Amino acid sequence: MALIAVVLLAACGGASRPEPVNPMPTNPEVATQLVIEQFLRAANSNDLDTMARLFGTVDGSILNRDPRQLVDEQMFALASILRHDGFTIQRFEVVPGRRDEATRAIVNMRFSDRNVDVPYVLVWSKDRTWMIEQIEINRIMGR
Repeated sequence: MALIAVVLLAACGGASRPEPVNPMPTNPEVATQLVIEQFLRAANSNDLDTMARLFGTVDGSILNRDPRQLVDEQMFALASILRHDGFTIQRFEVVPGRRDEATRAIVNMRFSDRNVDVPYVLVWSKDRTWMIEQIEINRIMGR
């Protein structure tokens, strides 16, 4: 009887969380650094195609969602704001409620007259690639 009770208690002990369908890599820092570096290099050279390929959501690049002309306009505006003299990735942070799909990088961006810490949120897409989902450009624009 005691053995049955122990087995039943162990079986009811805790509900396990379901495994994510598309698990995020355990150490995203290196890959996300490369994505940020490629994106910012593309912004400085107005390489709108590369920017668009690296910008998106969990569902993939915005190229798969929005018309090409709109994407070009958005990436051109973003490149104009992000044009920089240098950058350093300061640290990575957890994104509360999205730990299984996203990470936040704090990027210190150098502009001619100032340095600004800019948060970037990167997500692990269904295509199993990192996408830049959000950039707090209001920090750059002083708002």
